Amino acid sequence: MPSVRTVHRYTAFFRGWATAFGSHDPESDEASGLFWLFGEGQIGLVLTPEVKRFLYPRFLGGGGDDTPELQLSRDHLEIDKTNLRIGEEHKRALDVTLGLLSGGGELHLYQTYHLFFPSGTRILTLSCHTPLPLVYREIGSLKVRLV
Repeated sequence: MPSVRTVHRYTAFFRGWATAFGSHDPESDEASGLFWLFGEGQIGLVLTPEVKRFLYPRFLGGGGDDTPELQLSRDHLEIDKTNLRIGEEHKRALDVTLGLLSGGGELHLYQTYHLFFPSGTRILTLSCHTPLPLVYREIGSLKVRLV
């Protein structure tokens, strides 16, 4: 039987505001253009223009009654009827994400930054740490179905 997790979604009070991701271990996959950050109790995905165009309106835009849903398994991710294959090159990112989702406690999704990247670069961060309430406001939730 699949389990469903609720993840709190946040946006900054002011456009461009974000907190730092913090200490991390980076990993990139040049073939797919994905760059991951692994930190204590969190994982981040650098929002390149292509990734941001796809994910931002689904997870970080809007709010209200619209609760986005996704399905995640060991080999695929489904978002808005778009099915993305998860290959072996993303095993670590998948393992960390599944670990966060299958653990206890609340989870939070918001944008961060890191000085390692050019100015304006944002990181989509899934974390067990609540973001700073002075910077972020909650805009809704995300349902994640683990299958």
